[in-house]
Amino acid sequence: MLSKKELRQTFARDWKKYYDAGLQEKGFARKACGGCGKNFWTLDPERKRCGDPPCSDYDFLDRPVTRKRLDYIEMWKQFEKYFRSQGHESIPRYPTICRWREDLYFTIASIVDFQRLENGKMAFDYPADKLIVPQACLRFGDIPNVGVTGRHLTSFVMTGQHSFGYPRTGYWKKECIGYNYEFLTKVMGVDPERLTYVEDVWAMPDFSMFGSCLEAFVGGVETVNNVFSEFTATPNGFGPLDLKVIDVGWGHERLVWLSNSTPTIYDAAFGPVIEKMKRNAGVKVDAKLFGGFARIAGSLNIDEAPDVELAWKQVAAKLGVDSASLRQQIEPLQALYAVCDHARSLAFAIADGGIPSNAGGGYNLRVILRRALSFIDEHEFPFSVKDVAGMHARYLKPVFPELAESLPALGKIVGVEEAKFRETSLKSRKLVSQQLSRSARFDNATLTTLYESHGITPELIHEVARKEGKRAEIPGDFYTSMTSRHERVEIKPKKSIDVGGLPQTVPLYYTSPSEFEFTARVIKVLTDDGKHYAILDKTAFYPEGGGQQCDLGFIAGKRVLHVSKTSGVVLHQLENVAGILAGSQVACKVDEKRRKRLMRHHTAVHIVNGAVRKVLGSHAWQAGAEKTPEKARLDVTHYELPSQKQVAKIEKLANDVVKKGTKVSVTEMERHAAESRYGFSLYQGGIAPARVVRVVDVSGFDTECCGGTHCHSAREVGDIRIIGVKKIQDGVIRFELVAGRDLVEKSKREEKLNAKNELASWKEKLAAVRKQVAELGGKPGKAVPAGIERLVVEWRKEGKRLEQLRKRFLTVVDEPVQLVDTGDMRVLQEMGDKLTEENGYCVLIGKGVVFARGSGRSSVDVGSLAKLAAVVMGGGAGGRGNEFKGGGPLQDKSGAAYAAVLEKLGRMKK
Repeated sequence: MLSKKELRQTFARDWKKYYDAGLQEKGFARKACGGCGKNFWTLDPERKRCGDPPCSDYDFLDRPVTRKRLDYIEMWKQFEKYFRSQGHESIPRYPTICRWREDLYFTIASIVDFQRLENGKMAFDYPADKLIVPQACLRFGDIPNVGVTGRHLTSFVMTGQHSFGYPRTGYWKKECIGYNYEFLTKVMGVDPERLTYVEDVWAMPDFSMFGSCLEAFVGGVETVNNVFSEFTATPNGFGPLDLKVIDVGWGHERLVWLSNSTPTIYDAAFGPVIEKMKRNAGVKVDAKLFGGFARIAGSLNIDEAPDVELAWKQVAAKLGVDSASLRQQIEPLQALYAVCDHARSLAFAIADGGIPSNAGGGYNLRVILRRALSFIDEHEFPFSVKDVAGMHARYLKPVFPELAESLPALGKIVGVEEAKFRETSLKSRKLVSQQLSRSARFDNATLTTLYESHGITPELIHEVARKEGKRAEIPGDFYTSMTSRHERVEIKPKKSIDVGGLPQTVPLYYTSPSEFEFTARVIKVLTDDGKHYAILDKTAFYPEGGGQQCDLGFIAGKRVLHVSKTSGVVLHQLENVAGILAGSQVACKVDEKRRKRLMRHHTAVHIVNGAVRKVLGSHAWQAGAEKTPEKARLDVTHYELPSQKQVAKIEKLANDVVKKGTKVSVTEMERHAAESRYGFSLYQGGIAPARVVRVVDVSGFDTECCGGTHCHSAREVGDIRIIGVKKIQDGVIRFELVAGRDLVEKSKREEKLNAKNELASWKEKLAAVRKQVAELGGKPGKAVPAGIERLVVEWRKEGKRLEQLRKRFLTVVDEPVQLVDTGDMRVLQEMGDKLTEENGYCVLIGKGVVFARGSGRSSVDVGSLAKLAAVVMGGGAGGRGNEFKGGGPLQDKSGAAYAAVLEKLGRMKK
């Protein structure tokens, strides 16, 4: 079993092989650190420490290390200019939400941009042999330290400097350190004697990729880590990778910090944003006191300090001030820094399609949002998270214009989250107060329960405790332990049948999608766990995958029960394999009707997915899907349940695509070419585990990597109907749908019948409750005798439910002329919107009321029909344009009015 400690020792013993990067030729001497013992390189003959804290303190705060001060934007421009002059291609950043790796929620380093997993093995896709990228990264392991230590962040730009494929292409160690040294000393103007390179090892957690690295430190700050990935673990130790990779990660915020020598990284990296926040909040701190505090703030590492209270006292003692007064001055500023950082992280994440929730990576986004909101409330800051995110977007627009473009979506998403937080705030404070009355000590289990059940953050606990004159004791590693579970995705190995040595099955379901009867040669027959399988040289049976159920049918007269694929080999599970022999030819037949329904539903899911993203926003990301012959479902990420109007718009957009007969094309492409052309929305349905991917494109309306079977044209899908929309978990909405005229008509009949039955049932229940109230002497809406309040409440509740059901029943009936069981004109108008859109006109007769509407698509004289109905009911009707309303006092004549309208309509159409 490999370990970093062993590798350091191995590499150090033969440093010329692993660490020789030309430093000796530049005059650097190799030494052992008198603090940590690591080997390092320096030009300073007097230096005895490596420069990596805590072996060295920050010595740049009052001793500038660069020739001139560069702000966040200027630093990137200088970096880009230099590396372009050295033959590197400058590419835009990748999303912070890592869509191309199934094992990661977030992009945690620039090298992740180019890593792909192919059947469990690491592979690389990259646009140029030598490149740089300003990659925004998200990491949540240091949340409690953000704002406190002066250097920790949840989002940062790791400027990637990468080279691939040495010696065939790219470059290796000496050239890498040469670029590195020249940029630091000549472009930035760092004194070479203040620069050290520390030897170390970098490795993937499973050692599938690792190598030596040289970390560059200036003034006690790590500015860049030069990783030389060239090895992989083997059964006997380690061996060479197929591809050598230069993986250099520059800390952009740290470079800006060094260049400006500010007390904290936040003052330099956030520039005008943090300065405006300080002014607006009126936060002022004694400059001399804060300067001294900033130097030693690192000792307040919250998740490492065994006793945070003691750490504060020790810091205060070093500064010669009282601990309580120090915290009173410093903590509002620390809170400002944290809000500033968290707002920027949310701006990046939401711009890339992430949303706060209680599951997956969204969990960590909600954690930092609630932490920011808690700070804003505690210190009564005069701005919101949205305000701060907007300031960041404007400042960073020259490098990251997409942040400004996504501000409307951010406002909606953060607004919904903030409303939830505020809604529970008062109740949460009472719960905290109750807990504090029992004990001021909170363990991680209690904190997790309070946070996940009630949204209570440690900051809120501190706030309530302070107001009650108490001091809450909270573990420093709470945030770290909570968020660490939501940075990586746990991938459970799937059980599969061993098909080693067998040839891959030719997929006729791709090459000949219209072929449902075929003859194939049997490669192997096997039994596993009591189930019988046949493996053929080719097959038209689609194996289950991508949420699509498998094809069924017959092989050699035996019923096919299930079809699956592993390592390119398709396994057909049969009811029995009697008489089927390896090498024989067998006749096969796929259930054509089932396949075509699956094709329609799979294509419909793509179309609806495109419509959802257009109506709800690009943050609405596919979170799952299933396609069966009976119906399909599509799960998408969204922060609230869509309105009926939004759902109707999604359905209409989808059916417009069908009516246009939009082309559905399927193309096999190199994965990198597909990503470059279509972006990472390709992975709506999941990652593509192969270098050549299958791209399904509904003419730009929706484009995804997908292995399913599809119609050639959207018109083949037939009508699409959304039959249900519900929230299945926080931040995930499920759309259920059917496609094809037969299933759409069936769903309408079923919905109408169900609504009618439910309506009748609730009417009976309501009548029973009303009867009970009357028998006990009460009248709904008025004072009632003691003891029947519950019945009156129930009566009112059932009355509301009845009205909801009545509306639902009215909505599912789609005939343009209807007799409806309501006297509420508003209900008729709501119905009229939908019916006119579908039929071109409507005439709705209720209890003593009539509503009619027409459109340019219909020649029906709805005005005369409305007037006729109203006259029959003893009244009249009028209107202007294409809309008419009216009624009469004779409610019992509504049926006669309906019959009269139908009779006259029949004459009109003859």
